[in-house]
Amino acid sequence: MRRQYRNGRYNQHHHMLRTRDIRLRIRGAGNALAASSRSVRLMLLPVMVATFTCLPASSNIALAGAYPYADVSLTGHGWGPGVGMGQWGAFGYAIDGWSYQQILAHFYGSTPTGSTRLGTLPTSQSSSDIRVVIGENDGNPAVVTSSTPFTVAGVQMAAGSAAKLVPAGNGNWNLYAGQGCNGPWSSTPSRTGLSNPVVTPSVSTTLGASDATGDALTICLSSGNMLVQGDVVATYNASGSPRTVNVLPLEEYVAGVVPNESPAYWGTLGAPGAQGQPRGFQELEAQAVAARSYVMANLGSGIHGSYADICDTYCQVYRGLANQTALVAEAVQNTAGQVIFMPNGQVADTQYSSSTGGWTAPGTFNPVVDAGDSVCIPQACNSHHTWNAQVPVTALEQAYPSIGTLVSITVTQRNGLGSLGGRVLGLQIVGTTGTVNTTGSAFSSQFSNYGVQSNWFEVDGQPSGGISGYWLVGADGAVYPFGDARYYGSASGKMAAANKAISISSTTTGQGYLIATSQGDVFNFGDAPSLTAGPSGSSGTIQMDGSKVTGIAIPPD
Repeated sequence: MRRQYRNGRYNQHHHMLRTRDIRLRIRGAGNALAASSRSVRLMLLPVMVATFTCLPASSNIALAGAYPYADVSLTGHGWGPGVGMGQWGAFGYAIDGWSYQQILAHFYGSTPTGSTRLGTLPTSQSSSDIRVVIGENDGNPAVVTSSTPFTVAGVQMAAGSAAKLVPAGNGNWNLYAGQGCNGPWSSTPSRTGLSNPVVTPSVSTTLGASDATGDALTICLSSGNMLVQGDVVATYNASGSPRTVNVLPLEEYVAGVVPNESPAYWGTLGAPGAQGQPRGFQELEAQAVAARSYVMANLGSGIHGSYADICDTYCQVYRGLANQTALVAEAVQNTAGQVIFMPNGQVADTQYSSSTGGWTAPGTFNPVVDAGDSVCIPQACNSHHTWNAQVPVTALEQAYPSIGTLVSITVTQRNGLGSLGGRVLGLQIVGTTGTVNTTGSAFSSQFSNYGVQSNWFEVDGQPSGGISGYWLVGADGAVYPFGDARYYGSASGKMAAANKAISISSTTTGQGYLIATSQGDVFNFGDAPSLTAGPSGSSGTIQMDGSKVTGIAIPPD
């Protein structure tokens, strides 16, 4: 996070120069600070005003000790980065009766540059073939089989046989014949010196065809075979590493994504809805449009070089014919060719997440409330809407060895959207030998194995023993941070000569403060709310009728 104050060297020098001046100012303001123990209630919601207690000059400020627990406990919201459509949220809205068009308009309808629209691809694009690199097989021979006859680079293969394409270097491949995924294989190759050999089924299958499974090719993989429509190509990437690519029509590709991103059974849930299907079916249609838009926006982008358009895992999950149902085929067919267009007419890069936690994250699309994310019906309840995680202190210390022994972990900046103040933009991890500043996204990625599901979280039970920093406020509104306290700004120069700053109060997050003055002015800094006060609600000043503000305090909520 970009620091909001000057570098440490300047701060230290600044503090040394002003220490005596601070004491003089505090003494000068002493009468105002101690003149009355009476609380003055100001109508400044959500901030209530109470007597402010100053830290006595003789107080001993304890240094923060080692983290008192074995684990850092977190409570958070959502699963994934939260950009674009939330799949659980889309399902929740569908169950509430929204159409897929309404769902798409909600999540993707607005961008910083204008409104999007749902439209249909021209035929030249809707007839595109999609090249999907099968990442699990990177660097390995391509092994393909089928229950029906097929060909490899023009070589006829019998039903039930298998082809093993072995890298031969210099862009070439050698073909070995065998029986099934595990061979045995012929001792000599059937063909040598093949360039980008293509494996083709005897019958081209179509979306929703009853015989699609029987006529499809099977890519043999170590973790489980993948039944795919279209062709399989053995090729190399720019570095000369072997790659296995599935090439198939756009709509067949979309059908291979939908049930592996959104559970196909969601389409069977809910009251009777549009198109003669249960309401949950609308989520499958929204997912089909999002998946189609995403791949078309990235078509020809060069992300995977010249050999593929998209991957089968971290891009969007594609598993061929696995999990496809008649409802999935219908959702894809009903929305065939439909995509989201950006204000400039280009196809939108429609990213999406499993669960947004209740608010989408800013990005290509403007952030929106996701009320559907909290959906919980007997057959499907979003356990990611709110989650808990335990990150071992030892894991933190190993991940950030420069900190030594963990002392504290504090959120320093949020995006302001949703509960807790929104997603974590800045995080400070303090130890006995150093401090690390990182982002919520980096932290959640680092500790996802411990159940940290997103960058929207808070630290539970943060140790409170010892004071690691504090602020002093001068009568002229100048704020001076010490220790770990951060500087967010001063009211100096904003106040009339007769108006004195007399107290400062931290927000519940510790990432901001409010300054109260003798005339009832309240100045906000950091994540403190901007307040208006007074009968007119416009001046920001309370008419004190001779009384003086003695302090301010932030309520727990």
